[in-house]
Amino acid sequence: MEEYLAVALLLIALGVVLLIAEFFFPITGGLMVVGGITLFALAVALIFYWGTRTEAIIATIGLSIGLPAAFAGLFQAWKRFSLKSGLDADAGGTLTAAMPELSELERLKGRYGRTLTPMRPSGSVEIDGRRIDALTEGMMLAAGVWVRCVDVKGSRVTVRQVDAPADLGNINLDDMK
Repeated sequence: MEEYLAVALLLIALGVVLLIAEFFFPITGGLMVVGGITLFALAVALIFYWGTRTEAIIATIGLSIGLPAAFAGLFQAWKRFSLKSGLDADAGGTLTAAMPELSELERLKGRYGRTLTPMRPSGSVEIDGRRIDALTEGMMLAAGVWVRCVDVKGSRVTVRQVDAPADLGNINLDDMK
């Protein structure tokens, strides 16, 4: 192996180490990331200077595609094995069993209500005579609009604007107070 290739591979390896170290020591404020990228640029420059054009192109493509792909894979693995992902999934229902108010919110799925405040995209809605903080699916709604609860995840209630339900259209929610 040519000496310049060995030095370039060593610079790339040190750059990867600096990027990984930044993940564990974020107090550096990105200095390790800058150092890692600088080492990558030096390695490619070294190959461009002493190597062939093919080696330089391979090194550039390898760094441009390989590193982001590797870090994306590491990030996905980290998300999969972290403790937080287990709490979000709530596959066994243990979180809602421990917090009864969350299971009450689960009962709102499919229920109709009206917005009490403008939804931009969050605000308050009234469903079954109960005031609830909710989110829309990204759109803004005015106050007094009919909505239906389409999703509940943890304490986040998501609503969608609907036409006034035929069987509920003549109900005045102000009389219920």
